[in-house]
Amino acid sequence: MRKLFSFFYNKDKDYTKIASVNKKVINEYNEIMLSVLTLICGSLMILPVVVAPFSTTKLEAIPLYLIISFIFFVIFFLFKLSFMKKYVLIGLYFGFSVLFLFAMYLSIIHTPHMRATILLGVFSIMPLGFIDRPRRMRLFLLFWFVLHTFLAFNFKPDFALDDTINSLCFSIFGCIFGHIMLWARLDGYEVRRLLIVEKETDVLTGIYSRRKMLEVLSSLEKDEGEKPSGFMMIDIDNFKKFNDKFGHAHGDKCLVYLGEVFLMFSKKYRMDFYRYGGEEFVAIAYGYDKNELLSIANELRLAVQNKEINDQKITISIGVTNIEKEDVKDYMNLIDLADKAVYNAKNSGRNKVCVESN
Repeated sequence: MRKLFSFFYNKDKDYTKIASVNKKVINEYNEIMLSVLTLICGSLMILPVVVAPFSTTKLEAIPLYLIISFIFFVIFFLFKLSFMKKYVLIGLYFGFSVLFLFAMYLSIIHTPHMRATILLGVFSIMPLGFIDRPRRMRLFLLFWFVLHTFLAFNFKPDFALDDTINSLCFSIFGCIFGHIMLWARLDGYEVRRLLIVEKETDVLTGIYSRRKMLEVLSSLEKDEGEKPSGFMMIDIDNFKKFNDKFGHAHGDKCLVYLGEVFLMFSKKYRMDFYRYGGEEFVAIAYGYDKNELLSIANELRLAVQNKEINDQKITISIGVTNIEKEDVKDYMNLIDLADKAVYNAKNSGRNKVCVESN
């Protein structure tokens, strides 16, 4: 019993951390599940209406079936609207609340002389139905279990104990298997995320890799996403001499430090940094004109030169090119222009910023 409690408790503590970095895919999954839930339930509610002429027990419940079907279809179409997607969890809890209310109506009011059946299915399906905080899902299930048990003992005492035991068994079944399935999905999302991070991130500096940069440029050339306003080519001054003198371990320290500075600037400005190769880096900027790009580049240059490794001051040369037109067909040409600018910066004494106009 202690192991089972520990299994639930420890996993609950890890949920927030893992879910926060996989929020997008979790939301996408929940959107799919809400669509499936509402569409299937809305359609299935029509079936009893079709067979009602052949069943005396269904006739009096026809209005309810139609109302429930209508509610599910409204939820289905409502959450297809883009501004409603951020409320998808509310939609799921509301949808399952409608299901619980409907099942409890059948159990308590419509057929009080029979044991609950549909309700058992809802108790077992709900924990499997979507991804949310496990503790909140269990509390939601507990609320409906307690409510139905209370109503059953008051309005159908002959079958209340049977319904309570059956509901409890199916709730426990749903919670355990729902918990296992939830973490199977989360673990899968986390593995996929780490693989993407490994593919897109330079291990040493922590910034994006060249492969990621090429993917971004390719998508920009296909008219996907916001267009950049400029590029920077950044080169560490005298890095080869530094490596030869102090060794690659100290050279790596220099690269790690630059990565930290780049990450800081990417948070401060609308810029993404990529390791282009060796001691060369590329920055893609968004929403800045030529003068603003030069100002940011100089701020970056000054931020780097404050660091000393092995009593050697680290400096960088930066080449800047701004984009004066939106219909760019080949962004690599702009990177070549920035490369020419950084070459001019090095020739003019290093630790400088030069611009090459597009």
